[in-house]
Amino acid sequence: MKALIPAAGVGTRLRPHTYSIPKILLNVAGKPMIAHLIDELVNVKEIDNIIIIVGHLGDKVQDFIKDRYASHKNVKFTFVEQKETHGLGHAIYQAKEHLKNEPVVIILGDTIFEFELEEFLNLGNSAIGVKDVDDPGRFGVIETRDGYISKMIEKPSGPEVTPSKKAIAGLYLIKDSDKLFSSLEYIMSHNIRTKDEYQLTDALQNMIENGEKMVPFEIQNWFDCGKPETLLSTNEYLLKKNYSKQKYPEYVTALIIPPVFIGEGCEIHNSIIGPYSTIGNNTFIKDSVLEHSIVGDNSHIENTILHQSLIGSEASVKGIYRRLYIGDSTEITF
Repeated sequence: MKALIPAAGVGTRLRPHTYSIPKILLNVAGKPMIAHLIDELVNVKEIDNIIIIVGHLGDKVQDFIKDRYASHKNVKFTFVEQKETHGLGHAIYQAKEHLKNEPVVIILGDTIFEFELEEFLNLGNSAIGVKDVDDPGRFGVIETRDGYISKMIEKPSGPEVTPSKKAIAGLYLIKDSDKLFSSLEYIMSHNIRTKDEYQLTDALQNMIENGEKMVPFEIQNWFDCGKPETLLSTNEYLLKKNYSKQKYPEYVTALIIPPVFIGEGCEIHNSIIGPYSTIGNNTFIKDSVLEHSIVGDNSHIENTILHQSLIGSEASVKGIYRRLYIGDSTEITF
């Protein structure tokens, strides 16, 4: 079986960070968000090839994955470029030449999941990961009949067209990839677009209309890391979950309030760190308070208070309290 990870999005809602780093490489609880996913996939014996659709700053994605997973010889990584962005369906279609009449699991690269992966992969039918949400209009939703998915709607609006709160969680198991690509070709050749893009949801609906049996698969937790507030809340959840695994040096003049993640080579003086903060490698912090925030590598934080903030790599922040979302190589003095 192959795994397919669409990761070509430019991450407009996370700018300015995504001007210089792909969204999927942003640090969440101590490692890039895509590493939370791939760390699970490389240990699944059924998966022998992970195909990653890259686009914006794709060379950085390739470099990171080749370096981090060099020792995993049992899994091959294939990188496919999406040169033009015409939606998720179009992105997945770029992998057609690498999938031939075989099952594939598709997992969006900018989400983090908690679910039984082995159970999902061994389902007898094609399946869609779903979770009940309060705001289904932000997502695709499904309707079911007799235990099977009968209809899929991409980002519905209004109560009359939002009959379900079961959101599609960016997790798909397709038993026959040829049928998927045939449906993708159908929607593109007939210019079937939603929100002016070729949507995977529309292709899957076409598969259902042509007799494909799909079942819903309830997932435990699903974290959308596509905007600053959800990235920070996901960081908080994962730090709390992995609290017992966190290790960091003792800092003589700093108070560390767990759960936190502190990278290698950091200097921290006369500061309070935590709770729920992630700090990248080789970052300097002095006379500051940092809570519920994420700071990148090689940054300099001094004489300030940061709360609910995202600070990029090689950034400098000095001065009074603010709430900040600043990207890489930025310098701010208040």
